[in-house]
Amino acid sequence: MTQEQVLNGLQAEKESFLAQECAVALQQNPESILKEIVQTREYLTGLYTTRLRINKSLKRSFFENEEISSWEEAIKQLSSSSAKEVCLNTFSTEEKAYMMFWDTATNQLIAIFYLYPENAQDL
Repeated sequence: MTQEQVLNGLQAEKESFLAQECAVALQQNPESILKEIVQTREYLTGLYTTRLRINKSLKRSFFENEEISSWEEAIKQLSSSSAKEVCLNTFSTEEKAYMMFWDTATNQLIAIFYLYPENAQDL
C-alpha cells in the first residue's frame, strides 16, 4: 500500500483513537518510510501470537501493560478477520512503533497495535 492509501485508511477509522494517533504521526513525518510485507492472515496471526506468547513467557518487564493489551487486541481482531491475505505496514516515530494489518482485497484496516520503539526491534 502507498503511504497515501495507509493515511486515508487510518483517517477513515474515526472510532479508533490509535488509528487517528497513527495518522497524525504519519502526517507529521511525511518522509517516513512504511515497511510492508504481504502474507496470509493465518501466517501473520500465528507469527504475532507466537511473538506475544514468547515475550509474555519470558516476563519481559520492559513491556508496558498497555503495549501488551494493544498487541492482544490486535491479534483478536486479526484472528476474527475473514481476510485471506494481509498487508502488514510498520511505521515508527520517536514515541511509538505501529504495526497495521490491512485486508489486501479491500484495503480495510483489520487491526493496529503499537510498541514503544525500544521494544519493537524485529517486529
